[in-house]
Amino acid sequence: MEKKASRVLIVDDMPINRMILSSLLATSGVLSDQAEGGRECLSLCEKKDYDLILLDHRMPEPDGVDTLVALKELFSKKGRTVPVICHTTEEGRDNINLYKAAGFADVLIKPVDIRQLSELVMTYLPEEDRIAADEDAEAAADTEEPDKSESSISPDTREEIEKLPLWLKTIPHIDLVSGIANSGDAEDYLYSLYIFYSSISEKTDEIKTYFDSEDWTMYRLCVHSLKSMAHLIGARLLAQKAASLESSAEEGDIAAIRRDTVELLSVYRKYAEYLAPVKDDEYIRRLHRMNAKKSEDSQSADEQFSHKKSILFVHSDQGIVSKGIEKSLQSSGFRVISAPEEPSALIAHRASADIVVYYPSTADGSNVELTMNLLGELCLDDSKLLCVTGDAADLELALSKNGAQRVSRTYRRPVNIERFTDDMKYFARLLDDYRRKKTLFVVDDDENYLQVITHWLSPSYHISAFSCGKELISGISAATPDLILLDYEMPGMDGQELIQMIRENEDTKKIPVIFLTGKNDRDHVFRILEYKPDGYLLKTTQKEPLLDTIHRYFSESLFLNSRL
Repeated sequence: MEKKASRVLIVDDMPINRMILSSLLATSGVLSDQAEGGRECLSLCEKKDYDLILLDHRMPEPDGVDTLVALKELFSKKGRTVPVICHTTEEGRDNINLYKAAGFADVLIKPVDIRQLSELVMTYLPEEDRIAADEDAEAAADTEEPDKSESSISPDTREEIEKLPLWLKTIPHIDLVSGIANSGDAEDYLYSLYIFYSSISEKTDEIKTYFDSEDWTMYRLCVHSLKSMAHLIGARLLAQKAASLESSAEEGDIAAIRRDTVELLSVYRKYAEYLAPVKDDEYIRRLHRMNAKKSEDSQSADEQFSHKKSILFVHSDQGIVSKGIEKSLQSSGFRVISAPEEPSALIAHRASADIVVYYPSTADGSNVELTMNLLGELCLDDSKLLCVTGDAADLELALSKNGAQRVSRTYRRPVNIERFTDDMKYFARLLDDYRRKKTLFVVDDDENYLQVITHWLSPSYHISAFSCGKELISGISAATPDLILLDYEMPGMDGQELIQMIRENEDTKKIPVIFLTGKNDRDHVFRILEYKPDGYLLKTTQKEPLLDTIHRYFSESLFLNSRL
């Protein structure tokens, strides 16, 4: 029987807090959903089962305590017990006992301490479902091939492993299950192996050069990069040895470096022999064909997309007001699709438009609750924009229901038609920008990781890759990306210096930055968060959570811009 992955619900009214928590959980292989308030939290918990809830204490009505009380009642009806952890600021540390007395299982202090978060994950998530949340624990794990029974491997993973060539399944000290999980599927895993194999000679020479010249700063960066790539492909023994030597370099333990580097290089070079079949010409051609096809498919999808300026107008009123709204939208160049307040009609028109205008009627309040709940869910899942118009009583009723947290704008009758249609045109432009293929700048001095992540991201985004800070500065002077994925530890200008330069420059300060780093210790996390990045991911983050975090960032940005 396939084991489900643990899922956490993050509830916080600040987008940056939700993004950072989601990113940190993703690095541990833990899935998460997000809610910006108590109403949305309760709505999600009615529909889905969560293993853990991180609940902000100070939120607009309802606050954390009121939400907790409602959650306890909801879980009681469902016959479930779900731990709810209070997520609060340093000021709340003195009130921990009060929070626990109120019914919270535990307390997580902001800014997030990665170690505390890891401990909470390991304490409260089901042991059989969770993935170890500590990268150091991963590196220190048993170096022998892990014992994975057939029942512990999902059918999808088994199917991907079956696609791998036979020679790969005979290689010692390589965890195929982890490699597949990290890369997403068999083809991307083989590509990662090819990139890793192709650089072994160059990378071992680099480590040897810095070892011989006693340049321990560059030596540490090299073994740090090796640790990340070895973890990515499932080379557990190699990752452990690289992690140990990285720690030795950080602590200035030169004796340990001199003692263990020869063994590290010996183990590393063996992978050139293990992975030699991956260089087979026929296989390389197959990889090239696969990448070319992905590029063509992505380009075709990008070219085919054009926003149709359609609006889904949900209403039951057939009077002069609704007809006037519809006519005004049509006069402004919109195609209007009318739908009644019925679930079947809303679901049938789900793909018809990205802007939804709802005109509720207080004549039948029961419809309003059902419609708002469904529209809120559809707009959250599909990144649609939701507006509500009507009398004061109509708006008050609609905004008191689940789904109200997804409303971008409200228009009270009598509607200012000029403002209303101007807003719809603005939303159409926002959505055109959201749907276009975004440009990402990826900065990392590890060329192997840069190639792998470019391969992962290219089907969905335009990628420009940079191997150092100087290249990035030159790049953003010529073009403005939609997002920068920035490595923290690099020679020359590191990530800290780069984000400081970006934030202090008037022309670049608004470019969003998500850090990609191989370090998750408390000091590094706090230093990174000082610069208020738009997200934080470890290089050990698997492909799917990484893609999901980036998609979620753009979706959240669309919604926030629609509420300005």
